[in-house]
Amino acid sequence: MKSIIQGYGLIAIVVTISIVLSPVIMLQSILKVESVDAQNSTGDPTSNVTSKNQDLQNITDANSYIVTLKNQSSSADVDGIIKAVKEKGANVTHVYSHSIIGFSVQVPSDKKMETMDLLLNDTRVISVEPDQTMTIPRPLE
Repeated sequence: MKSIIQGYGLIAIVVTISIVLSPVIMLQSILKVESVDAQNSTGDPTSNVTSKNQDLQNITDANSYIVTLKNQSSSADVDGIIKAVKEKGANVTHVYSHSIIGFSVQVPSDKKMETMDLLLNDTRVISVEPDQTMTIPRPLE
């Protein structure tokens, strides 16, 4: 009987520690995300360094792209950029709103320079990358 009571006491301690630490861990995660968001929200038009410094020739070799927007972008921002891209003759194939804010787009070769210029000069755009398959190597055993 004594070991059962001690077992329940141990469970109570573990539950109490979990209840106390969960909000702390959650708050730490939120602060890290806000820190990353703050880095992306300088408001400076030249802060779009990732996309502006990319080699345009390498980007235009592909036909399909992933466009990533700043985390603070609203649905109106996304819709506006998509509308502008479609007006250039591109085809938006998917809109992302969970892990990233952005969309995938297929661009006809005769419209690439116009479309890339539009995207790379938009301060809401973080990056434009060729859509490609990524693989993760197996862990070493």
